[in-house]
Amino acid sequence: MARFDLPSVDELRELSEPREHAITIYAETSPGADAYEGSLLNAKSAFDRAIRTLRDSGIRHATETALRAQWEKVLTDEAWTRLSRCLAIFLTAERTDVFVLPNRLENQLQVGTYFDVGQLVRAVLTPQSAYALTLSANGWNLWEATSTALAHEVELHGDYGSDAADATNRATIRDRGHVRRLVGDEGKKLLLERYAHHVADAVRKELDHIDPSGGRPLFLFAADPLLDLYRNADTRHRLVPVHGNPDDLRADEIDAVIRREMPAINAELHNALVARVADGTGKGLLLGDLVDISKAATAGAVATLIYDFTIDVLGHVDADKGDIRYADDGYDVLSEIVVTVLDRGGDVIAVRGSEITEKVWNGQALAALRYPMT
Repeated sequence: MARFDLPSVDELRELSEPREHAITIYAETSPGADAYEGSLLNAKSAFDRAIRTLRDSGIRHATETALRAQWEKVLTDEAWTRLSRCLAIFLTAERTDVFVLPNRLENQLQVGTYFDVGQLVRAVLTPQSAYALTLSANGWNLWEATSTALAHEVELHGDYGSDAADATNRATIRDRGHVRRLVGDEGKKLLLERYAHHVADAVRKELDHIDPSGGRPLFLFAADPLLDLYRNADTRHRLVPVHGNPDDLRADEIDAVIRREMPAINAELHNALVARVADGTGKGLLLGDLVDISKAATAGAVATLIYDFTIDVLGHVDADKGDIRYADDGYDVLSEIVVTVLDRGGDVIAVRGSEITEKVWNGQALAALRYPMT
């Protein structure tokens, strides 16, 4: 039952459809084996609150029994033996969908006639992939973390020196003994500089296979002087320096640093995007009113939608015209608009409102259009 991949646009649309007694749970978890019990209690507490809410609304006993049966499927699923950093659980009396996600989402519970896919959309749409290089004189390793997998070593295609001595054809560079004609700290630094260039060339060759545009950040785990030497040698990638000795770092520790820093990196990228789309204001190519955005999305006119995934705007969207009728018993119309934009081939960027500092940002949503709406 548990999914370790992300849903398609069609699956997001299907999850967004109305249904009775829909329970949505986003529960923070931990990949550590010793955190299993805490992760389980976090999710179970949310389900218990959902049942109390439904009881207060007069749910039938048979429906509660069916919901509990679905929850038992969740509790016995393999997801609990392969936890990441968040579970997204969508449950009704007839079905259950569970997504295991490596990125940190907010604890959330919603009970109603629709699932809340807002945070799941964030996981699908917001880049959570990066590379990492652990570099010391003792050796180097290349890592990858993605939207669906924790950090893991990248299998290298080429044959490279494994450490500083190997890469520079020296017996050792870790002491003050003679290494050919180079001795002392000056000679050691020169060899480390050659080593840094060797590794930078190897990393470029390897990442060109899987990230030819060089768009993903590369986290550099190293200590001085190698950290600075590598930064000078690698002009290809967007480096995120992480100071310290990387020799004893575990995969989960590398992943934790990446997940912690990615929100700030994405916020910078998102602000730059908002600034770019703001140029279309005078040309009639930028919308900020949600009703106008909904109509443009339905017409297929939205090229890029930027929206705050942390807020809910409840109501109903006319599927043919895009008109919005606001109602407390409705569903999250932002999520519906998002799925519509994706379905029409547009791009969607899910942000936290606090991330955006550009003046044009209205705190809710902006849409860059393919053409002006009449």
